[in-house]
Amino acid sequence: MAYSVQEVPIEFVNRAWPDVEKFITTSVEYADGEFTLDEVKARLVQGSWALVVAVDESNTVRGVATVAYYNRTDHRVAFVTNFGGKFVSNPEVFSQFASILVSKGATCMEGAVRDSMLRLWARLGARKKSTNIQIIL
Repeated sequence: MAYSVQEVPIEFVNRAWPDVEKFITTSVEYADGEFTLDEVKARLVQGSWALVVAVDESNTVRGVATVAYYNRTDHRVAFVTNFGGKFVSNPEVFSQFASILVSKGATCMEGAVRDSMLRLWARLGARKKSTNIQIIL
């Protein structure tokens, strides 16, 4: 099955929400309390995060990603904050996703992932950059 990957314009996030919510809910479960589903939606409708979807031939959403962009001195980073569904299941879908990130000025993509996601992404060229820790103060 071929997927088409597209960014959802901010003005259509609320309209798309019923179709993407279930994918984001699953992803938020692995966020370890970093953010809630309501916070994800707020960031999307305010424009601080972007919503990208993979749809099939019938325009049914099959996968979702949310992305936050920020600048470092050496890169414009597309930080993937959520993945859900069959989003990057093959190199063609990843290529479409990467093209969207590049169109927004990104020079690299990063994200915090579980080991299983790292193995999946390694097939597409990802490498482990660091290990994040957290100490609640």
